[in-house]
Amino acid sequence: MLNRLILFVLMVSQVSAGEILRLPTLKDNSIVMVDGEWEQNAGSSGPIRIKGNQHIVAMGFDMAAIFGKRIKKAMLVCVQGEHEIAGVTLSTIATPWDENRSNGVWCGIDGVVDWGYPGARFPAICGGNSFTLVAQSNSEKSQGEYRWEVPPDLIHAMAVDCAFGLAIHEHDADYRRNPTIFSRDQAGKQPYLLVETDDVQEPEPQSPTQLQLSSSPHDESLMLSLKSPAQGFVYEVSANGIPLARHNIPFVKPGVVQVIPVRDLPISVEHGQPIRVAVTTISRTGKRSNTVEAKFAVQTASRIPRPQIIAAPAAKSEDAGLAVLPLADKYDLAGKPVGELAENYRTHNAIFDGKKIRMKAAAGEVVGFQLLIRGQGEQTVNVKLDGRQTRIDLFQAQPVLSNGRLIPDPLLPIPERLLLEPNKERVVVVDCYIPFDSIAEVRQGVVSISDGRLIPLEIEVLPFAIPREATFICEMNSYGLPDAVKDYFAHQRIAYDHRLHANILHYSHNTAAPGARKSNLDMRLLSGRRMDNKRYDDIQPGSKVGYWDDFAEAFAPYLDGSIFVDGHRGSVAAPGFYLTFHESWPLNCRAFFNGDPDAYKAFSEHPEYAQTYVNILRDFAKLTQSKSWTECGFQVYFNNKGSLTETTKAPWILDEPSSFWDYRALQFFGELTDRGLDGDSKARAQFRVDISRPEFCRGQLNDRSDLWVVSSSAFEQYRRLITDRIERDGLKVWVYGTTNHVDQTNRNIHAWALDAWQNGATGIVPWQTVNKDGAALHAADQLGLFIYAKDSAGNLVIHHSLRLKAYREAQQLIEYLNLLKAKTGWSRQQMRQFVQPYADLSVQVNKVNETDAGTSRYGRISASGLDQLRLAITEVLRNSDTSR
Repeated sequence: MLNRLILFVLMVSQVSAGEILRLPTLKDNSIVMVDGEWEQNAGSSGPIRIKGNQHIVAMGFDMAAIFGKRIKKAMLVCVQGEHEIAGVTLSTIATPWDENRSNGVWCGIDGVVDWGYPGARFPAICGGNSFTLVAQSNSEKSQGEYRWEVPPDLIHAMAVDCAFGLAIHEHDADYRRNPTIFSRDQAGKQPYLLVETDDVQEPEPQSPTQLQLSSSPHDESLMLSLKSPAQGFVYEVSANGIPLARHNIPFVKPGVVQVIPVRDLPISVEHGQPIRVAVTTISRTGKRSNTVEAKFAVQTASRIPRPQIIAAPAAKSEDAGLAVLPLADKYDLAGKPVGELAENYRTHNAIFDGKKIRMKAAAGEVVGFQLLIRGQGEQTVNVKLDGRQTRIDLFQAQPVLSNGRLIPDPLLPIPERLLLEPNKERVVVVDCYIPFDSIAEVRQGVVSISDGRLIPLEIEVLPFAIPREATFICEMNSYGLPDAVKDYFAHQRIAYDHRLHANILHYSHNTAAPGARKSNLDMRLLSGRRMDNKRYDDIQPGSKVGYWDDFAEAFAPYLDGSIFVDGHRGSVAAPGFYLTFHESWPLNCRAFFNGDPDAYKAFSEHPEYAQTYVNILRDFAKLTQSKSWTECGFQVYFNNKGSLTETTKAPWILDEPSSFWDYRALQFFGELTDRGLDGDSKARAQFRVDISRPEFCRGQLNDRSDLWVVSSSAFEQYRRLITDRIERDGLKVWVYGTTNHVDQTNRNIHAWALDAWQNGATGIVPWQTVNKDGAALHAADQLGLFIYAKDSAGNLVIHHSLRLKAYREAQQLIEYLNLLKAKTGWSRQQMRQFVQPYADLSVQVNKVNETDAGTSRYGRISASGLDQLRLAITEVLRNSDTSR
């Protein structure tokens, strides 16, 4: 102990002669965050793990000796156990906890839910989340001990009881090892804080001003805004005398307007009741300002109308061999429903009463239905609407084997004559494209089968239109461009017809290998010539211009939307498009990388690496202006998964980052991207981060309004963390996951989109949507929404899945909701209240393994409820001032 004190005294004595104190540990626990082990407690263990994202150590200290004192330097000292720890993230903990009862999902304090609010896990209230302070510290080792420098404000926060200990999170995420330190239960090896006090006087704290209370646009909480004082450290806030939990209170940022969510309070503090808010500023030494109070009369939210939806009475069907279904529902070939459907659903559902098909459609909408037909011999099927010419597409659904059941999924062009059988159903899918300039009217039509059977068809065109451009994005993910531009266009036209887009990544994880292709842009152009990929990639250090000729020739008609000029929605620019900028384009990162895990230092000997990236991005931004691509949703996205030791790959995991260094590298490249897009550029480009661990950013990626594509499981487990960032940083969020299996109801897609939208996301991204070998035409492929096959001449033919229709319906439902929100001015919480009676969005996200995108299953969702929701929106819009 004497040697350690002498070492610390020598370290600080060169600067000051402050008092040196040792603060013992009062409690510690290794919080386990491994599936199946979240409820384990290690509070009484001797050696405790501190292992990547799987074990974060929580420590609490005896702070009595430093209360009222200012800290100049501090160090956390821990005795090393097994293996080595190179560095850690240190952060405050925002919720009190019990050493012997706490675990990953509960703080262990009676009366405190989870880790402070419903659903909160331990990572949500530390590591820079929930207004916690966060810092990074490299390990210094001496005589078997780690010494981690602790910024003084983390000590001050604990001293004035606005933090409940420190969380210690290893920088690396190497799970082949189990690094440990010794806890306070190990005699002679207990961790402690060594601090030096400061003689500098702390200024008197000042009170905040300009208190205002408003409703959050994203959730049910109230939002307190205030002008922060010039002096102060942290706030203490209460509402009607009830203290606001620390995880909702920021530290003072002098001289700015700060926003504090007023939430997680007892039910006695409610919307619509007067609220008295009291705020006190506290200094680093515990001095308190005068308390300022403000009383607010919170307005009661306007009543949400609930239109009464009356189902059409069932009419007895006279033809057992003919049924009509909504597009999102299905039966297997044995006649059993997929998902829960009413017993008489074939002839009594939202669009068919057994006699007549009745649908409602906004102008511009695409509506459809399925015909389930039995019969005899070869017959033709026709669908006609009266009035103006309307595009109507027919497909035949082909059954494929899925989990032991034959279920329709791939859609093929309907043959001129369809072979019907008396004991086997044929499924015909019908799409009706309602023109955008349609007037409100009721259009009559008929479905006819050449054997003489007829079904009357009625489509009521509503007095409003959905927008031509999607306001909620459904981005179909895929990898590897087709061989020819014409096939790429064919793929995009199918997506366009479903109000979607396909974003196809054109580089691999091995682009950092010496001599590797940095991109894969070599499609055959419409002229017959191949793109010159070698020339496109041949960018030298310091270059200021790129070779864009072939890129423009290949993609311009898609980027500006001109390939869709004759399509249903007219020319619509690409909503999402991966650019080739990544860590090894325009320059190969490994050729300039010095081995440092910190990206900010990794290229210090070669500044031309970063400058070339910025130069070429600036050049591309100029190209977008000259080509009028300013409406295209370009994405700068780092897909690669690498490691420091695999020299053929990136030094970091940049797609779904894991370690601290991964997040820091993304921040580095994000800042480079900002530089490349600054100035007068009108390029609509975003820095995109695909992230499955948003809880582990550790202070990186803060204050950035990027595009986050968040995994379904993360969006479920850390929803508040994500929605808070949407509100505070202007972050745009899409949710990625996996499309439901063929043997599951396609209503899951509707529920997924609704769940994402009502919680602040502006899009969903189904993962890997292309079946490239045509096998999905014969055996169910969960991922295969687009199916590549060959015709008799060997040419590529692209088919699509019945599930793609569900994505279109989900997207159009969100368009209805966005119209409703715009017309009514309702908050997101009010919109949730409107949706809730019709759709139970209780979700379970199933993952096969750690890298799986996750498949969301909404076990309580009902077909009738979703259909009633759409009708309810229609009724409110119809009765609002929505006429065109």
